[in-house]
Amino acid sequence: MKKLARRVTRIALRIFALGVTALATVWLVRGIDSRGMPDLQIWHTYNPSNEFRARDYPDGISFEDYQQLELRLAKELDEHVYATVDADGGEVLNRYNKQSMVYAGREGQAWNRSFEIDTADPRGGILLLHGASDSPYSMRALAELFAEHGLYVAAYRMPGHGTVPAGLQHARVEDWAAIARSGVKHVARKVGADKPVYIGGYSAGAAVAVDYTLDAVLDSSLIPVDRLFLYSPAIAVTPFARFGGWDEALASVSGFEKLGWISIETEYDPFKYNSFPKNGGYLSFAFSERVMNKLEIALNENPTALPAIISFQSLIDSTVRTGSVVHDLYQQLPANDSQLVLFDFNRAADIQHFVIDGRRELLAELNEDAPVDFSYTLVTNRSERTRYTEARTRRAGNIEVVREELPSEWPRGVYSLSHVAIPFPATDAWYGVVNKDGTPKPGTFSSVAPRGDQAILAIPLGRLMRLRYNPFFDYVETRTLEFCETCVSPNRGQSPFEKEL
Repeated sequence: MKKLARRVTRIALRIFALGVTALATVWLVRGIDSRGMPDLQIWHTYNPSNEFRARDYPDGISFEDYQQLELRLAKELDEHVYATVDADGGEVLNRYNKQSMVYAGREGQAWNRSFEIDTADPRGGILLLHGASDSPYSMRALAELFAEHGLYVAAYRMPGHGTVPAGLQHARVEDWAAIARSGVKHVARKVGADKPVYIGGYSAGAAVAVDYTLDAVLDSSLIPVDRLFLYSPAIAVTPFARFGGWDEALASVSGFEKLGWISIETEYDPFKYNSFPKNGGYLSFAFSERVMNKLEIALNENPTALPAIISFQSLIDSTVRTGSVVHDLYQQLPANDSQLVLFDFNRAADIQHFVIDGRRELLAELNEDAPVDFSYTLVTNRSERTRYTEARTRRAGNIEVVREELPSEWPRGVYSLSHVAIPFPATDAWYGVVNKDGTPKPGTFSSVAPRGDQAILAIPLGRLMRLRYNPFFDYVETRTLEFCETCVSPNRGQSPFEKEL
């Protein structure tokens, strides 16, 4: 018996050793392959010392102190990053070249930093949190919308963002969570007692917003949130993101630094990193896991305290899993007036031969003749013979579908929305395609349509094809304001950010 036990133990150890060896070999091969990625630049390697770290502020940080920290951070980057770039080096599309057309530090609002829009006698307040690799700029249109309708708005920069991609490599879960807590506390102080406090989040910022909201449900010492506004919520991302930490361990070895990056690309976008460290993906995954774990506890302990949620999500989304927004979030919520808005892909007949309908089962499930506890809207073509759209809505507890014709239509050549399109109007200064008067605006990120052989492109063709604005943003505005219980008729004073970039 002892011999058999020893033999089984030896076999188990050999299998374990073989497994470890195989994993180490794959890991090493991936590390060697990563050395073929583009060279790392100063913005991929410099770790800003003035970045916010939660461990340095155990009691949180005030908005004013955070803005002062951001000013010191900007000065540090001027000295250690921007000063190293040859301004006359011909890099026309380099956000770290101060002579470049995509340099974000020109006159006007510093959109890579936190900002606020103060409102006289606000009806309430909202904290806005942007997504991974983004900056507060991505919340600009929504911030102006809420402020115009009577809310105080604070849009916080999440640590690691708006500076250099390397900053995201060093951000931690605790840093983002601490900013959410400080942000809610600040908004509540600004609007005063007995006025509602909302949170709006985009992509990973939506997951951080839900994370805080659940903390407040489970911890009565935290300020509760009255309503949640989510845009392209990163409720679930690829599970492979959890292994980013493994790659980072090898990336700390000299010669394998590039293994810590999912992509190393030209930084031509003034408000969003194109290069993306694996730690950014890990943080998004970590918050999605936190949300799932806390949601289960909150539903068991205090389900009636969960606030209503509205989400705007593209059916086609290569960044997050749309089905998870439905299954892991909305189907778990109690009947509390939560609403889900999905944007279908273009169902016009002349496009169908070029697309793969991989979401048929999800739509069939949502269209079943069984009532659910949340309202659901699908924005889609009125028919396959037209590019004009309609909203098909099923209210919570009902099976009847109410159709509302919308004035918007699919732009020619556009077959779907994307993860990054949802919060940007067609008139956006950087990502839009038209001016405020409706005239075409050539030369923007969304109007680039390269033709030729893809082998010569330094930028992935998929990035250039990705839609960067939402042709149905007016519907997002309408539904957002309907869901905002305290929003009032617009304050038609001049926007503090009226000047175009």
